[in-house]
Amino acid sequence: MSTTIDTDISARTFWEKPFVERDKTFAHLRENDPVSYHRPYESTLLPPDEDTPGFYSLVKYDDIRMVSRDSKRFISRKGILMEDFPEIVQVATTSFLAMDGEDHKRQRGIVSTAFTPRNVKKIEDWIDEHAREIVDEMIDRGEGDFCTLVAKELPGRIFAHFFGAEVGSEDQEILMDAAEKMLAWDDPNAAQGRDALETFGDEAQRIQDIALKAADDRRENPQDDLVSWVVNAEFEGERLDDWEVAAFFSLLGSAANDTTRHSLGHAMLLFDEHPDQLELLRSDFDGHAEAAVNEVLRHASPVMQFRRTAVEDCEIRGTEIKAGEKLVMWYCSGNRDDEQFPDPARFDITRGDNKHLAFGGGGAHYCIGATLGKQMLKSAMKEVYTRIPDIHVTGPPELQLNNFIHGVHSLPVAWTPQSGSR
Repeated sequence: MSTTIDTDISARTFWEKPFVERDKTFAHLRENDPVSYHRPYESTLLPPDEDTPGFYSLVKYDDIRMVSRDSKRFISRKGILMEDFPEIVQVATTSFLAMDGEDHKRQRGIVSTAFTPRNVKKIEDWIDEHAREIVDEMIDRGEGDFCTLVAKELPGRIFAHFFGAEVGSEDQEILMDAAEKMLAWDDPNAAQGRDALETFGDEAQRIQDIALKAADDRRENPQDDLVSWVVNAEFEGERLDDWEVAAFFSLLGSAANDTTRHSLGHAMLLFDEHPDQLELLRSDFDGHAEAAVNEVLRHASPVMQFRRTAVEDCEIRGTEIKAGEKLVMWYCSGNRDDEQFPDPARFDITRGDNKHLAFGGGGAHYCIGATLGKQMLKSAMKEVYTRIPDIHVTGPPELQLNNFIHGVHSLPVAWTPQSGSR
């Protein structure tokens, strides 16, 4: 008995399906149609009309890596997601992620100079400190929503720390809430009755208001926080303008906060579903931590896709791509490509040579915060799994309706209450 595979990834209903069902579609495309053309997504950001072009899907690991690394033929400034944004919104919120050439080099260069080895070490210390504090606060409770207690809280506190905001302050709550909702414009829990563009724009503005307020102060009174480092950073004698600072911190809200939050949720789910892997991790945490984090990121693919636009005619696997056509790189598919990852559906923290695509396929746009994102996962996992040994999932997760982020809204967990002393 044959089963029809739904390959209409442009339908909103497709993204209402469980991940395992969508994974079957991408497996089918990898096997039968690795460079496939699709109608425009049924977007509510910029609803398509009869003249809106569709896009090609790249679902094979090698094709994604090739396009990612060829920033001369495949550009970002025409759009970075499957859905189109109004140009003014994209410029104001995506920073160097949606730039190419010298513009990209300049803005990324300025921001990169803020991440000196000293500053990175300071951020890592913040991460470890906040992870310990979060477990101290929850360890006597015995139950709760893992996303609220840990997954949302750790990156939220680090993100607030970047702004110099106090833990528990109103600014921290605003930043955490806005970062969570900004990329979830299709999800009713995030939209709260607003349309997609309004949801994205409102939440980006809330982040930018706090960023610009902090930037004004830190130019005159620099402190040890990321706002100070960024606004005072120079690259080839240039600094960021206010609108560039605002755009960067909008990007940071999603890149540093939201994606890490959902990765932590998936980590808890995966280790609960695979107790043998959790036992292995606990047997030598420091020895397995790096590989475990990489396997969580590969298996869960918290960022599912990014887009490029061809600037010249080319051919990929025998398919002709014309200049101006869109190519969507499906990281969630490339991370399950059996030509790169043997038995890709298996969750295996001993997997060697795990060059996953969770932070992109390499090249000029490789995620600038990859190291810090992985550090947040390591710190949280170490504190949770070494200090709360019997923590376990007690019910199904609530997942986001989203074609970009593989998001976890909530995840009930329980454990034996115990002393928070170390």
